Amino acid sequence: VSGLTVLAAATAVAEKPATTQVAVKKSLSDPITKDEVRAAVRAWCDGIVDIGRVYKSGGDYKARAIQHIEKHYAFDSITEGSKLLFKPTLASEYNFRSDMDEFISYFIGDGVYSEDGGFAIKPWDAVRFDTFGTFIVPGGSSGTTSGIYHFTPSAAPDTEVKVEYTFQFIRSKTDPSQLKIVLHHSSVPFSK
Repeated sequence: VSGLTVLAAATAVAEKPATTQVAVKKSLSDPITKDEVRAAVRAWCDGIVDIGRVYKSGGDYKARAIQHIEKHYAFDSITEGSKLLFKPTLASEYNFRSDMDEFISYFIGDGVYSEDGGFAIKPWDAVRFDTFGTFIVPGGSSGTTSGIYHFTPSAAPDTEVKVEYTFQFIRSKTDPSQLKIVLHHSSVPFSK
């Protein structure tokens, strides 16, 4: 993966996988919690691995990528005149993405931009994350979190690729029990 820092070992304690919980009915006015934010990041990471798994097995990885995008990004909740804010890691010519076709192009390399090689179909065997911090706005209408992902490439399972992230979540208007991403920024750590 061009431009990414490959690490042989991680130095921080990783987030533990989210535990299985019984779904609790939520409303749009229920405050977002740090535990929900952590679980949403974990689910995003697991989805990236699963897109690659489907790709490796010869399955319909495009359908899986669309499912992942629809589940995790707030296309169902943005207001008129607004757009989702996505700054992918491996984007240099087209730095920002805001519509479904651009998201699909980035995750599976499906043609919108020639620079897109299909980040999710690298593929990755695992993605873990270390949270730097989480901020819930007063009233709990959104939650923002930053940290580091550690991607384990299938081609080099003894290494990890370190990427910095920031996500901002809101409750889905169509299913308030689900958090959806309205801002996603990923970047590689600065290198001297």
